[in-house]
Amino acid sequence: MRDVIGAATAAQTHFRASMDGCVAYMNTYTIPKLVQNRVRTWYNYTWDSQGMLDESELLDTMPLVMRIAIAVDINLATFQKIALFQGCDQQMLVDMLLRLKSIIYLPGDFVVKKGDIGKEMYIIKSGAVQVVGGPDNSIVFVTLKAGCVFGEISLLQSAKDGGNRRTANVKAYGFANLFVLEKKDLFDILVHYPESQKVLAKKGRQLMKTKAATGAQAKEEKQKGLALFGQKPPTPKFLRAFGNLRKAGLLEKLKKGPEEDR
Repeated sequence: MRDVIGAATAAQTHFRASMDGCVAYMNTYTIPKLVQNRVRTWYNYTWDSQGMLDESELLDTMPLVMRIAIAVDINLATFQKIALFQGCDQQMLVDMLLRLKSIIYLPGDFVVKKGDIGKEMYIIKSGAVQVVGGPDNSIVFVTLKAGCVFGEISLLQSAKDGGNRRTANVKAYGFANLFVLEKKDLFDILVHYPESQKVLAKKGRQLMKTKAATGAQAKEEKQKGLALFGQKPPTPKFLRAFGNLRKAGLLEKLKKGPEEDR
């Protein structure tokens, strides 16, 4: 019992020292208070939700067999449901689980932004994220919850033609704990699984064809709409001149006449 209490106290001391050190750093460099408050919120939420700042620190101290058992129990079922990885070697999936990193996002934090280079895929461990767009990102296209995956296509796309740039904005809806798998880690693993590499390459091409076909269909529908209703006709010269008179205030003067101007 004494050892358990001692370990808990040591962990809390480490948390407090880490947070105090971060606050001192931010004060030294005059970081805006808004940012400082968000950092404090992240520290407090992370500690309250999982009792530690970095789960990987705990897992790294365990024997490999225990780390595998925990990773399989928590995430293997989710990975097996991901269409991209179906048909791949099961041991490869286990190796991927060991490379996952856990990251907590605060409410409103952007996980990815449209146009960013995609280097990771994400699995929602808890909480939710929203795919947003439109003016000021005020339009919510879809809400993804625990167990959902996004960004997986970016792992297989080439950057030569800008093909792996993010196509949407994704932000945390409330607090969100995500598992992240980086492209580099996936490629390091695939070296040992050539058959799975072929499966992923084939599925990646299929996904890209589907994506391209969807984009082409949307473009075709837009063109059909233009053909049906026609392009917006240009404003007649007379009306343009009329509008310019109003902007210049000349129209009001003409209405008053020469008598009222005196």
